[in-house]
Amino acid sequence: MTIDNASAEPEADLKEPETGEIPRSPKVIGIVSILYSIVFLLMKIVMLISLLVGLSAVMSDMKLSGLGGPLGYITTGSGLFCSLWLLFIGFSLFKYRDIGRRHLKFYIIFQAFSWVATTTIQYLQIPSYADVVEVLQYDVGLMVVFLAVMVWLLSILNKPHVRASLT
Repeated sequence: MTIDNASAEPEADLKEPETGEIPRSPKVIGIVSILYSIVFLLMKIVMLISLLVGLSAVMSDMKLSGLGGPLGYITTGSGLFCSLWLLFIGFSLFKYRDIGRRHLKFYIIFQAFSWVATTTIQYLQIPSYADVVEVLQYDVGLMVVFLAVMVWLLSILNKPHVRASLT
């Protein structure tokens, strides 16, 4: 017989999931990664086609944002590569493969470095008649949120019981 003490601190259930239970988080993160990468891949394909065809609206908008010339092609190509890489990561996580978790770490690091480099070059190439803050605020905000979400997802994948479920 146990007596419940109302003033005692509640004890948290700190047990790991049963060995028979497989965490769903890798599969969910894999599906989210796959969906995001497909949308991003389609956007970059449309951007590449627009650049190759030479649509004046796209070209002038990219030049205004500091991505004119070769930098526009480089960022679009890098975006295609990153979306295909994220698609690989998503499928790996969906299949509970640890290679997806390991690649996600490198993906986040690559995205952070390439974003800083691109933003720096972009900042230096923005025309003087354009407002720098207006041009860069959307991209900077979006990338900060994206990287924060990716780090959060990686922290979920690095939990011991989730890591143990990956092969």
